[in-house]
Amino acid sequence: MSSPHVPVVIKKYANRRLYDTERSTYITLDSLAAMVKDDRPFVVLDARTGDDITRGVLAQVILEEETKGRAMLPIPFLRQLIRWYGDSRQDEVSEYLERMMDEFIARQAHTSPELSALGAENAQIIGQVMSMFTSLYAVERGAGSGPSVESLVREVMELREEVQHLRAGAPGAPGKHGATGTAASQPGDGAS
Repeated sequence: MSSPHVPVVIKKYANRRLYDTERSTYITLDSLAAMVKDDRPFVVLDARTGDDITRGVLAQVILEEETKGRAMLPIPFLRQLIRWYGDSRQDEVSEYLERMMDEFIARQAHTSPELSALGAENAQIIGQVMSMFTSLYAVERGAGSGPSVESLVREVMELREEVQHLRAGAPGAPGKHGATGTAASQPGDGAS
């Protein structure tokens, strides 16, 4: 195996097959996606000419991901990106996008574990609330054997209080505002 800093050479043949020269095996675009996610550097060379075609093959990986139902790039963004090709400021756009991605990654690396845990707890609470609304809808539609509307309303109110409590205790959390945008009473803030 190569060291982590030496890129693996992948050769692309005319039949569109990709050959991993390090492992001496044919690979797929999914294999390249896994290498990217594992932070394994590689370069893709045209097997006939030796030209570096890494950029185009990475674009193919993105296309594969987009067509598998894991779309991440909004259509307006893609259209705007296409408009910039051939423009005199194309290089500026490329550099800007790279800087913005680097900043995004840096911010993700500095997200506190407490805030991440809070996000997971909030996702769980949102899931509970959604299931309650589904149940409430079923009760209103006459599906019947579930909890009463009153108990569901009580549970929603309890969850709302729990979310406010979590927001108040999280460092850097948005704060002391309820769902309506009005100041919520918090322990020790003097509100009654």
